Amino acid sequence: MINNLSILIPVYNDVAAPLVDELWRQAETIKGLEYEIVVFDDGSDDPSAIACNKAVCARHRCRYVSGGRHTCRAAMRNAMAREGRYEWRLMLDARVRPVHGDFIRRYLESGVRRGEVASGGVSVDGGEASPRLYRENLRFRYEKHEERNHSLEARLKRPYASFRTTNFFHHRSVLERVPYDERVTTYGYEDVLLGKALREAGVKVTHIDNPVAYTSFEGNAKYLAKLHEALFTLHGFAAELQGYSPLLSAVDSLRRMRLLWLVRLSGRFFYGIIRKNLEGRRPSLSLLKVYKLIVYERGVSG
Repeated sequence: MINNLSILIPVYNDVAAPLVDELWRQAETIKGLEYEIVVFDDGSDDPSAIACNKAVCARHRCRYVSGGRHTCRAAMRNAMAREGRYEWRLMLDARVRPVHGDFIRRYLESGVRRGEVASGGVSVDGGEASPRLYRENLRFRYEKHEERNHSLEARLKRPYASFRTTNFFHHRSVLERVPYDERVTTYGYEDVLLGKALREAGVKVTHIDNPVAYTSFEGNAKYLAKLHEALFTLHGFAAELQGYSPLLSAVDSLRRMRLLWLVRLSGRFFYGIIRKNLEGRRPSLSLLKVYKLIVYERGVSG
């Protein structure tokens, strides 16, 4: 079993303390494990979040690092990777929780070798509020609908296209050899590009059953704003992301069938109506699909 680990958690006005508490509890039960938990702050400006994250230093082997404000998420994650002290690394988003009580041990016993990656996947947990969230919260509805595509079976079929950096374990040499692409200066798709780069570099990605659960879901308007930025990123890297984006595949299909004019027409007459639905209390996933096509086809100007 692997006996050393740097757990790296990026934050920007996120509170990582609950995640750190659970990871620390698990790590302390593993005999002989040399480890650290690093909360890497990318320029937070929320005093309460900063204070909560600094408090993790009170725990043995936990530290808070103020990394400054980086130009993009890719640059921040590359800097965070350099901060790790140990040979093996586990990167986790802050607003998740491990599903399994032996989450860390599952990675250490995954059989991954030097120069390789393991991805545990994600799930969605709204707790007692799930029924209400499914009715009202667009992000929750979308992630819950997509959950089946994050299953181990689905990920094994497309190991590189399914790769996400929300929850992944890797040897230090991986990001030294294949860093995040710092050309991605806007939100979204830096992890998809990394998955593609890993494939091109011949880095083995092993998928295992070790998910973290999303437990925090932004409001509909904020989610749509992030979606617009992600589509802007996709638009800029479309040539490189062919085969890695279902939306690009849909656009190509519509282009071959000469139906993109219908998307443009729908945008001209129904954009406002669709957006009102998506920002409202009963958002439609079917309309979300149409909305993505409209926004992408408009060159993300909407």
